[in-house]
Amino acid sequence: MNTHKRVPLKGSALFRLTSPRRLAEMLLVPRATLERLVEAGDDNYLVRPDRKSGRIIEEPKPQLKLIHQRFARLLAQIETPDYLHSGVKGRSYITNANAHGADDACVKLDIKKFFPSSSSHHVQRFFEDVLEYPPDVASRAKQLLTHDGHLPTGGNASPILSFWAYKPMFDEIDTLARENDCEFTLYVDDMSITGVFANRKFQQAARKIIARYGLRAHKAKTFSPNQPRVLTGIAKTRRGREVPHRRAKGIAQLEQQEAEAETTADKLRVMPSLIGKLSEAAIVDPSWTARKNAAVQRRRKMKASG
Repeated sequence: MNTHKRVPLKGSALFRLTSPRRLAEMLLVPRATLERLVEAGDDNYLVRPDRKSGRIIEEPKPQLKLIHQRFARLLAQIETPDYLHSGVKGRSYITNANAHGADDACVKLDIKKFFPSSSSHHVQRFFEDVLEYPPDVASRAKQLLTHDGHLPTGGNASPILSFWAYKPMFDEIDTLARENDCEFTLYVDDMSITGVFANRKFQQAARKIIARYGLRAHKAKTFSPNQPRVLTGIAKTRRGREVPHRRAKGIAQLEQQEAEAETTADKLRVMPSLIGKLSEAAIVDPSWTARKNAAVQRRRKMKASG
């Protein structure tokens, strides 16, 4: 259960904003600024490829970014179903994985290009039908939070807003899971279902629900009882929670880079990334704590000798 105090949707500061003036007040900006940002539309964004993945990042410019952050903060205060583990205080990719064991069958799936596929139509519907905004206010809110007709990949509000825009769809999948005595969890668009009836038939039913909302499921996998599986970046096995092989391999490569570096300066350049990854690994599996502590100690000695 959610342990952090949150408010019912109808008790939110976002609920039933009946005029553009009230929307501006809630966003803590002058009305003229609100209208200027709405009018600017897609010009409010910096669009660039991500250096690592090559994926296109649509990032709001500084003034609009503050509005995205404000929306994200207020949306995160609203009560959500227990199945949601992203954008919720006290929950994370770890609590998402913790909700599932390895002794049951499992279905995994997510949504192809979720943010680029998340239609501004569903965003406006959320503001009109759920938050009860009049059409002119809903249109302004939608314009501020979408780019080129979809949720921006670099928008601060996109992760939690994507849930609200497609909550009816996720609720349907949760209902399907409950009807089959299965456990359903959601982390952004990463869906995990475990239980006796978490099988290909369930997977196909979930895919059909997703398709009805104009989205496409992919990376769909099924696992037999006791078969190891990776859920939101965490390996679940009969032994418990473990660091996935790919992440462990990445850590080993960084350790090798450190060992092969010829100078202390070169070694120190590797350390922040190595210690960060070891710290994450230790949270997932405490048996990694010794390696993390050893790396921290090595860095401390390097700095002292330098």
